[in-house]
Amino acid sequence: MWLERLTGGAVDLITLADAKDKLRIISPEGEDPELDAEILRAIASASAALDVDQDGFGGLGFPLVSQTWVRKGACFDDQFLCLPFVRIRSVEALSYQTEAGSVATIPAERYALVGRGRLRQLVAVGGHSWPSAADRPDAVSLEFTAGFASVDEVPEDLKAAARELVKFYYDQPLADAAKGIPEQVQRGVDRLTERYRAFAL
Repeated sequence: MWLERLTGGAVDLITLADAKDKLRIISPEGEDPELDAEILRAIASASAALDVDQDGFGGLGFPLVSQTWVRKGACFDDQFLCLPFVRIRSVEALSYQTEAGSVATIPAERYALVGRGRLRQLVAVGGHSWPSAADRPDAVSLEFTAGFASVDEVPEDLKAAARELVKFYYDQPLADAAKGIPEQVQRGVDRLTERYRAFAL
């Protein structure tokens, strides 16, 4: 079973003006292109540090701003049908390869996305059951959308965490994920994001 991002990601959580305000830089946008580019790089790094990567790992443990994903597995078991993120917005398609080799899409009225706490799971409804799929590891495909609908809907405390990271990445332009974030900065970010993290499931 594996996961792949189809669309979305790489969304800046705060604006250039917001970052300049945090950095106490008084410079109208466009006045200093090199400075603006440097700050934008810090914003991109900070936003990426809070988001999951293209394989669904890292960050807060879930996509931040509206991303479409596909999950592939061998069958319709409970593990596959329990979606991997919190904040699932919709299921776009559920399909499978039949034992005869053709691809079939399951009509949306035959299943429902239900919640248990912050978890979301697909269940068969209306007396229907899950069909048998071909004997292959990618026989079943689930396409779904997760994350806040837009940057405007991202909570302010998550944006505050992004601002703290922007300051770090701006002050340390050579920093990267491999070197990690200083403990003091990480503590502040953790305090702001703790209730959103996937481990709170």
